[in-house]
Amino acid sequence: MSNSHARSHSSPAPPIDGSAASSSAIAQPLLKFDSLEISSLEASSLKASSLKASSLTDFSDALPPFIQPLLTLISDLVYVYDRVAHRLMLINDDQMAAVLGDCLEGLQSPSIAALSARVHSEDWARVQTYLAQMLGESSDEHEVEFRLRQSNGKWRWLRSRDRLLSRTPDGLPWQRLGLLTDITHQKQTDPTAQPTASVEQQMALVSKQATHFARMLSQSLDLKDILNTAVDQVLQIFQADRVLIYRLFENGTGSIIVDAIAEGCPTISGHPPPESIFPIADRPTSSAGWVYSLSSPEAESLSEHSRSVLRRLGVRAMLVVPMMQQDTLWGWLVVHQCLGDRTWQKWETDLITQLAGQLDLAIAQSELYQQVQRLNVDLERQIQARTAELRLASNFEATLKRITDKVRDSLDEDQILQTAVQELAIATEISCCNAALYDLEEGTSTVRYEYTTTVSPYQGRTADLAAFPEIYGPLLNGQSLQFCSLVPNPVRGRVSMLATPIMDDQGVLGDLWMINHAFYAFGEQDLRMAQQVANQCAIALRQARLFQAAQAQVRELEKLNQLKDDFLSTVSHELRTPMSNIKMAIQMLELILRQAGILDSTTELEPNRVNRYFKILREESQREISLINDLLDLSRLDAGADALHLSSINLAGWLIPLLRPFEERTRNHQQSLQIRLDADSLSPLITDLAKLERVVTELLTNACKYTPAGGEIWVEVKRLEAGGQRQEEGEEGRGKNEEGRTKREERRGKNEEGRTKREEGRTKREERKRRLEAGGQGQEKGVGREDREELPFQGLVIPKLQIRVINTGTEIPLIERDRIFEKFYRIPNNDPWKYGGTGLGLALVKKLVMCLQGTLELDCADGQVQFTVTLPLQPE
Repeated sequence: MSNSHARSHSSPAPPIDGSAASSSAIAQPLLKFDSLEISSLEASSLKASSLKASSLTDFSDALPPFIQPLLTLISDLVYVYDRVAHRLMLINDDQMAAVLGDCLEGLQSPSIAALSARVHSEDWARVQTYLAQMLGESSDEHEVEFRLRQSNGKWRWLRSRDRLLSRTPDGLPWQRLGLLTDITHQKQTDPTAQPTASVEQQMALVSKQATHFARMLSQSLDLKDILNTAVDQVLQIFQADRVLIYRLFENGTGSIIVDAIAEGCPTISGHPPPESIFPIADRPTSSAGWVYSLSSPEAESLSEHSRSVLRRLGVRAMLVVPMMQQDTLWGWLVVHQCLGDRTWQKWETDLITQLAGQLDLAIAQSELYQQVQRLNVDLERQIQARTAELRLASNFEATLKRITDKVRDSLDEDQILQTAVQELAIATEISCCNAALYDLEEGTSTVRYEYTTTVSPYQGRTADLAAFPEIYGPLLNGQSLQFCSLVPNPVRGRVSMLATPIMDDQGVLGDLWMINHAFYAFGEQDLRMAQQVANQCAIALRQARLFQAAQAQVRELEKLNQLKDDFLSTVSHELRTPMSNIKMAIQMLELILRQAGILDSTTELEPNRVNRYFKILREESQREISLINDLLDLSRLDAGADALHLSSINLAGWLIPLLRPFEERTRNHQQSLQIRLDADSLSPLITDLAKLERVVTELLTNACKYTPAGGEIWVEVKRLEAGGQRQEEGEEGRGKNEEGRTKREERRGKNEEGRTKREEGRTKREERKRRLEAGGQGQEKGVGREDREELPFQGLVIPKLQIRVINTGTEIPLIERDRIFEKFYRIPNNDPWKYGGTGLGLALVKKLVMCLQGTLELDCADGQVQFTVTLPLQPE
């Protein structure tokens, strides 16, 4: 862009003002263009130019005498640039008016920044390059041609040439001598002498300006900001006086929607017609890319009317380009030059076309953005409306759930109706709500509960259904109704009412009324709420009535069960004495027959018949006696009348003999019986020995009965910690705590006395049992808490004992597991050995374990059945 020329010169002369400059002064940073001061030799000569004076008399004195007369003969403006003082000094400022004309009028400061506003935009890049070279340290000669705008708007062509005048003692450039020449006439008479940029340079300039323009427009999506930015940028790029955008509307009218005006140019206000802004007859309506340019009002193509319009607007030159949106003329972008004529260059028309295209795109993007914003607003409004609906529905569901939960929490009819009525009235914010139940046999409706804040209460009021057929007719048919009585009620006055039936699939149970002031209209939401609450009330009322019926049936069944238990207990007591006598008679008969040699003898006709009959008699009588004893034991356990007879048990010494009878039985059935216990880790157990033996015996009998041939039976005994975990005392005690082993040995020695006492107690119990079977007094005296102090190992505290009986080869169906502990219940088709039974064994085991303050658990998995008995080592 620079039009400067470089030439080689000899060493420059010393400074013409005779001053000296140090290298340090030159080394300081150069000032920017906008701070460069222009001074002259004579202050009086600067007044006419409105420039600030700076007296440099010593500089004029330093000029040779023959130079001063020569300056009067030079038509150029001579200046010296001092790089040390950073000043531009005018030598013959009397030529300023001849060279610059009125280009400096109106400037408040003679700085380069002030002059740059008057430089033609096409030439500013070259001027910048020239100034950078002049202010630098170059010793070459430079030249630039440029245009300055005068106050009348016309352009004045100037040429500035300079060369190095003097150097500092260090040899650095100090002063430059320059000439500023007016070449306007030369440019006008010889167009070929005008500097023209290459096509590539023009295209680069257009592209650069268009890119900058697009970047400025892209900073906002607001249409008003975009249009304001557009006119401001176009005004600055074209150095124009007025830029406006004229918007065309669908009805054919138009308006100036935005404009930018340079200083001193009049504004155009109001809504002028298009011909006032664009005064030509052939205005395009839809041609994209069409540009109209006018260099002077004296153009032959303009009518006198158009010229008068332009004179009235103060327009000397203008550019007009259409603005299109979707192949439709949206408006015009208009550039006015008001201070003088202007010949528009091709690159300017190309640039205005590109800028208009960028503006069209920005407007389209803005309108799309506005559409998106409107869509977002509409969507937000829809979302808010939908959110309100969802919130209302959520509140509806929450209220309904709260009412439903409260209604179903009760099985009392009055409580159900009270909760429903109160919650419904509070949720819907109405004056009154009541619920009534129908007696269809009597044909009446009775208000069972009412919640009211303002109206008079009706609770307890009974109405005849037949007396109000217009109301109760639809309700009995399952229809809701809303009405306002024409005749004011003598008690409540005129009110608005909504009635909903309380009904289920079996019929109408009652009704639910919502009452409010007369001018209130119940909406769809109120009706849905009332119907849903009425449905929940119907379900709750039906459940309450079914529960009452079930409770009555349960009480009746409990009564029958108690009668059955009483009957069994009575019959058992009544049968026990004769069965004991029968048993004794069988024993005596056996003794007599053996003495007579009849029981063991065989005859030729009936060999062993007597033995077989006698065996049947003995076994069946024993079976009946066992059944009677089980029934009596269960009766005592149910009544809580069976006390504990506590004693200390050595588990290993007690369990092994107990299991010996089952060894032969399992061998006969080809079963395997195994015992798992750690005698060293087991402490003595304080419990009721007879009850514990009965529990283990019944569980082993049950295991032998239901284990097939080839199956296995385990009996496992272990000690549990307080939290239910087994104490690994054997390993730790043997390896790390010899003292613990010594204490156990001492404890075993001290327990010998306890064993002796247990043997004596066992003998006494057997005697009492024999007396009981013989018909003696039934119940022994139990051991109370005061008797525990006499037992050995009373102070020994071990948490719990666990006994597990496991058998394989069978599983109990899930549906049967909860019933096997019921009285007289036997699992069908699950007895491979066909032993039979009464179904009292496991029921008795459960009762005995509870009496021993323990727990009984059943687990079935992987072809195994496991009964787990957990007992405290010392019951409370």
